[in-house]
Amino acid sequence: MHSSGVCECRVARERASRYVSIIAQLGTVSLSLKVGGSSPLVVSVDRSARSLRKALFHVVLVCFASTLPAAASAAQRVPLLPVPSGTHSVGTRYFFFVDSSRPDPTGRKGFGGRAIPVQMWYPAAPGADGPRAPYISRAAMLDAIVRQRYYGVDSTLLADWAGIVTHSRVRATVLPGKHPLVTLSAGLGVATANYTAIAEDLASHGYIVAGIDHPYEGVAVLPGDIIVTADDDTANSSDDAAVQRHQISSWATDISFVLDRLQHSRVDSGESSVAHAIDWNRVGAFGHSSGGLIAVQACEHDARLRACVNLDGGPADPQNNPIADFVNEGLRRPTLFLLEQPIYSDSDLARRHMTRAQFESGRGNFAALVDSLKRRARAPFYLARIAGTGHFSFSDAPFVMPTTITRFGGRIIDGRRGLRIITVVLRTFFQQNFAMGDGARVTDLSTQFGELTFQVPSAGR
Repeated sequence: MHSSGVCECRVARERASRYVSIIAQLGTVSLSLKVGGSSPLVVSVDRSARSLRKALFHVVLVCFASTLPAAASAAQRVPLLPVPSGTHSVGTRYFFFVDSSRPDPTGRKGFGGRAIPVQMWYPAAPGADGPRAPYISRAAMLDAIVRQRYYGVDSTLLADWAGIVTHSRVRATVLPGKHPLVTLSAGLGVATANYTAIAEDLASHGYIVAGIDHPYEGVAVLPGDIIVTADDDTANSSDDAAVQRHQISSWATDISFVLDRLQHSRVDSGESSVAHAIDWNRVGAFGHSSGGLIAVQACEHDARLRACVNLDGGPADPQNNPIADFVNEGLRRPTLFLLEQPIYSDSDLARRHMTRAQFESGRGNFAALVDSLKRRARAPFYLARIAGTGHFSFSDAPFVMPTTITRFGGRIIDGRRGLRIITVVLRTFFQQNFAMGDGARVTDLSTQFGELTFQVPSAGR
């Protein structure tokens, strides 16, 4: 185990390296670094390698010598992601695709179509090496998240994400053999990185996970450090359910496009080993919030997807109008809705400006919609809830931005317990529909986890 001083020295070195990289691009500059409560340290350097190395050494030395108390505090503050529970090491790679057959929905030029970044997590070969991937892959991305006060989270906590190191090794060798693939779609306005813990856990159990940054659905960074967010597309703020259905359908088509690229190995030659490791008889989709609707919609129109999971996505607007086409079309693939079940007192609800009657009324409307889905389902349809979860429990929020769950009070499930239930349910459901594993049924898990309850599933027609 490292001492706090050694940990901080490593963090300082990494941060200083970023500063020096910037200096190398800009030429001679003065670097002003505020160290703890001391006066700013000013280092003036030019582009020469020797000067850059000296600057790096000077910054690290001063940080290490002058800020041990502050460093220990900062090291304790940086969130830690849970260690994946599977037996495999995890690798990750980044892809960038452009669907030239469809234009950018906002009219943005420069990429020749819909720009779709993808991060893939996968089981790595034993002894996998390579650097551990940062939580946020690009500094421009983190800067944008901090500036927008992402989901009302304190900017200091968001800035600390720069120090989070994941459990994935960048470009690690893929575990030999063929592996099931599941696509991952984020919630509206949410970064794909905020599902790293779920993705890494699945990969450690042998799954390849393709995290898709749908254009203007989450928060993404494009080549050239161009940041695109859900706010950039005015259609996302529309109250028109028809517009929302169109958005969900367009994003679902992105999944099919990414599958096409991977299946036909239309990827960079250096990254093709991940695509070649996919077992195309075992492919599914899951997502959170609007991403859950995207996953289900894709499942309905792409025969390669054998099953799909919606993590707490509501398929209707407040007026109970469907915001995804599958609500009216019916379900044609095995589908699981895994939903929140907050435990609120009356005072907790008051903080949400709701009465108990209003809260129960909303749940009643949702139950009616689910009953309609069950009646029209042509494939098995399951609905389950996890007691003590909130909407953001189905992400990394319990570890990196817990206030998004706790701000309204209620009895909250321990983050690691919640993650374990979510990932075991995902694995069991996909194994059940991929005809792999020990034959376990997802509905049997309620005997293992007391917080998990299933409604009687629809058998389909």
